[in-house]
Amino acid sequence: MNKYQKENSSYFIGALIAILISTFFAVALQFIKGDVLDFAIAGEIHETVKYAAALIVFILCEILLHFCYARLTAKFAVGCTGLLKRDIFRSILNRSYVSYREHSQGEYIAKYTNEADTIRECRFKMLPMFWEILFKIIFVSAALFILDWRIAVITLVLLTTPLYIPKLIEKKLQKAQSEQISAVEQNLSRINDWLSGFEVIKNFSVEQKILRKFDEINELTMDKMLRNATLGAAAQLLTTLISYISYFVVLVCSTWLVLRGEFSAGDFFVAIGMIDQLSYPLIALAGIIRQLISIKPACKAMEKFISDGTEKEQKASLTAVKGKIAYRNVGFSYPEQKPVFSKLSFEAEKGKRYLIKGPSGCGKTTAINLLLRYYDSYSGEITVDGVSLSQFDCTYNCMTVVRQEAVLFHDTLRNNLTMYKAISDEKLISVLNSLGLSKFASKEALDGIITENGSNLSGGEKKRICLARALLRDTDVLILDEPLANLDEPTASKIEDLLLAIQGKLLLVVSHQFTPEKLCSFDGVVEI
Repeated sequence: MNKYQKENSSYFIGALIAILISTFFAVALQFIKGDVLDFAIAGEIHETVKYAAALIVFILCEILLHFCYARLTAKFAVGCTGLLKRDIFRSILNRSYVSYREHSQGEYIAKYTNEADTIRECRFKMLPMFWEILFKIIFVSAALFILDWRIAVITLVLLTTPLYIPKLIEKKLQKAQSEQISAVEQNLSRINDWLSGFEVIKNFSVEQKILRKFDEINELTMDKMLRNATLGAAAQLLTTLISYISYFVVLVCSTWLVLRGEFSAGDFFVAIGMIDQLSYPLIALAGIIRQLISIKPACKAMEKFISDGTEKEQKASLTAVKGKIAYRNVGFSYPEQKPVFSKLSFEAEKGKRYLIKGPSGCGKTTAINLLLRYYDSYSGEITVDGVSLSQFDCTYNCMTVVRQEAVLFHDTLRNNLTMYKAISDEKLISVLNSLGLSKFASKEALDGIITENGSNLSGGEKKRICLARALLRDTDVLILDEPLANLDEPTASKIEDLLLAIQGKLLLVVSHQFTPEKLCSFDGVVEI
């Protein structure tokens, strides 16, 4: 978290300067109030008016500087949070596909929203406030010593007692905060899961059962939040109680000094004002320390999460396939499971088409995932142009994969096709026409918006747009994983013909439902 604070240090320093000067005016105000009272009692109208005018000026200066402080503090907290969220998102994007799948989408959303915002509230916003309160305590304490050292000593001894309370319950505070964050994360994960399956829930009419499950996990989350809030409230209650007892003791001592003739009415007024200035900051400081202590584990966990997603140095990236890809006696099994396949061997040459077929669950997609470097723990050897695939960390630069589920983003058709690269409209229109997407082959249609997951398109249109995107990328290897899934027979037949018309690439089609009469159009059929 320190690096985010360092990058926004200008706002932080500016906020400290503003609050430092504002605190000076706030403390000076107390003495001017006393002078106004003493002069008024003495009947010195001229001096009373002069000091009253000074009082107004000081009040305005304090208010203005405190506004500047609040503005700079907000900039600091928002700036730090923005950088933190950027690193969270970058950490997610930098993960390998397999590493990404270790967590649910809801967990990632929770990191980006709930956890990042909790760190903002309990750390980035609290740090400037901590220094604000500290400055006020120092200034007021110094002013009390100027007024009367006895009052100063009594005040500091009594009012600083509440500061030790957060430290005494540090472990409980941290545990309560961590449990709350974990509960919220799990809650968001389950909600995301249910919303992803919205159609299934409606189709099976299980809304009430899902609602009951939601009630269970939501109640647990609220319990954790309540426990954290209750612990904080208890600490705050004890702090406030001690502070008010201290206030009463100091009030009695100041009254005693007035009765002895050592304090004027103005001095008494200043002393009470100073105690007011000091008691609330000390109560607030205890709360700030409590939050800074409780958020430590969450900050460490977030730093580890970001670190885990830091892009590691790669050996090399496969940039081209000039000849052929070869599988030689390749075997693979997931941890603690039976082998998916063993002794898988085949060769695929650039410029030819190959079909990988077999029953569901036989390992067709897994065989392709090995080529994409998703797993390392396989037996046998996979080579590209005679070089072992293990020499490369990444093969994305020369391979494009189109999965069974068509993935489209809430953006223009043009951006979905180009993926934000510079490709002329003429080329986009040409590819769309070649894939039977003439209704989209115009500049106006390219600027049209595709809604989330392509919900405003038919299944066949989504498949073909994804195929168009893959062809426009123009890599040496094109992998199509179950391209005919969830399509009606006429649409599937059109997709088959489009695939078989692709030229100049190494085409790998994974499918268990390709029309038998068209299998002869492939240069090779690999059956697992």
